[in-house]
Amino acid sequence: MKHTALAAAVVTALFASSTVSAGAQIALTQQEAQGIAVEAYLYFYPLVSVDLTRRVATNVEAGKVPGFGPVNMFHSFAAFPTADFKTVVRPNFDTLYSSAFLDMTKEPVVVSAPDTNGRYYLLPMLDMWSDVFASPGWRTTGTQAGNFLITPPAWNGDVPSGMTRISAPTLCPLISSSPTQRKFSR
Repeated sequence: MKHTALAAAVVTALFASSTVSAGAQIALTQQEAQGIAVEAYLYFYPLVSVDLTRRVATNVEAGKVPGFGPVNMFHSFAAFPTADFKTVVRPNFDTLYSSAFLDMTKEPVVVSAPDTNGRYYLLPMLDMWSDVFASPGWRTTGTQAGNFLITPPAWNGDVPSGMTRISAPTLCPLISSSPTQRKFSR
């Protein structure tokens, strides 16, 4: 919601400054123009950064590079990230990651989690602003098997029986998971 309000304010300010009747001109001060530029940068930078990361991570044939591959599939790292790993900012160097970028430009995507028999897991889902919007797993949905229907913004279809709907705020969210062997009791 905060992103929508900010976007509306930036677009309104830019539109108001550029759509003036012929002959009339609204002058922006340097301070106003700089303020608009800063707001636009702060709003759009995460979207551009995550989109570049998505393009690098998904522009690889499945199985060719550990941790990388096509959209709508999980890809896992077989070894811990090295110190020169730069695809994402500050990964944990003691964590084996599995991740998937989803592409919901045509339809929702189903993500299924197996019964982990009490083992701790999380499936944090990040939007294109890199905000976590859902995190199925041990703390939120339990460790039993689950089927999650991840839906794009403004989707209004029927949710199939046995699925839990999770509404994504952007069309290409990232799911980043790190399995663990620890067993917790509830």
